[in-house]
Amino acid sequence: MLSAPVFALVLSVAPSAFAQPQHTAALPSVVVAQATRYDTARDEYEIGHFGTAFAAFAQLADEGHCEAARVAHQMARYGRQLYAMEFSVPAPRLARWRELPGCPVALAGR
Repeated sequence: MLSAPVFALVLSVAPSAFAQPQHTAALPSVVVAQATRYDTARDEYEIGHFGTAFAAFAQLADEGHCEAARVAHQMARYGRQLYAMEFSVPAPRLARWRELPGCPVALAGR
């Protein structure tokens, strides 16, 4: 059994110990805006608006968004087979997307 002071301490700490962290307020507004735009692009992709989705992913990739770069790269690579459309991207732009710092190695060499 816990003593009254220890029990009170546990109760005072417990809500913060189990609360979900609120990282959104600490993130720079640019990161939050990019996350929102990424979610919108993903929604467009999921409803089959591939041209709109690609344009949004490509813009985010140009801004250094790693996951958007991966998706845009794959859409450019497999556009004809998967989406019945081509996404024309110059080789230097594709290379920039592959070389983003901190991006998965899976992009390298493709």
